[in-house]
Amino acid sequence: MRSLLLSSLSLALLTACGTAPTPATAPGADYTLVLIRTGPRTTPLPKEERGRMFQGHFDNMERLARAGDLLLAGPYGQNRSAPDLRGIFVLVGDQTRARTLAETDPGFQQGEFRFEYHTIRTAARFRDLMAAEFARQDAAKASGKQPKPGDGGRAYVLLACANGDAAQRLLAAQPTTLLFARLDGAAAFVVLDAKQLTEAQALLAPHASELGTVTLDEWFATDHLVQFGQPVRG
Repeated sequence: MRSLLLSSLSLALLTACGTAPTPATAPGADYTLVLIRTGPRTTPLPKEERGRMFQGHFDNMERLARAGDLLLAGPYGQNRSAPDLRGIFVLVGDQTRARTLAETDPGFQQGEFRFEYHTIRTAARFRDLMAAEFARQDAAKASGKQPKPGDGGRAYVLLACANGDAAQRLLAAQPTTLLFARLDGAAAFVVLDAKQLTEAQALLAPHASELGTVTLDEWFATDHLVQFGQPVRG
């Protein structure tokens, strides 16, 4: 799971995208996007204790994923819109249930992380994606190999914009959109098939005037998103 998972996009960042119109209906199902930021801990843990905390963080994510509760996760890259951004989770259920699941994380319990919760609606094929990821991991273990952090992963760019209707109209069916979701009803959350911010900016250039201001962040996650992110392209 380490290739997928580590430990966010805040609503404050999204408001920088401008005033959101009345949202259009989006296809798919509702999930909870958990935005992971640096937490309130001010005193660093001793090295060994910190190592155990992060091992517990990885183990807990794998437990949630194997149980079908954690559907996608990944850490932010170096080029991100705020220094405290750490990563994201996508969890099943509403925010109340997601909070119960997410807060079993040892990193949260030790104050290393703090979580923000948002509702996303997407038709992304999360179950197929996770099945493919587990099959890869299980095959590697069966052959005697121990997957290393980053195995089977790649870089992407996350996009957020408050004008979700424009984003849905202009980006949802694009081949470079690997995952499109409506965020908290009015905004948009998108995974772009780009590995750097400059590449994403070039992809968005034809739509810049209609999208308005967007927030872009480099991100790392499973390469299976290329196959299982967006189910239908119209």
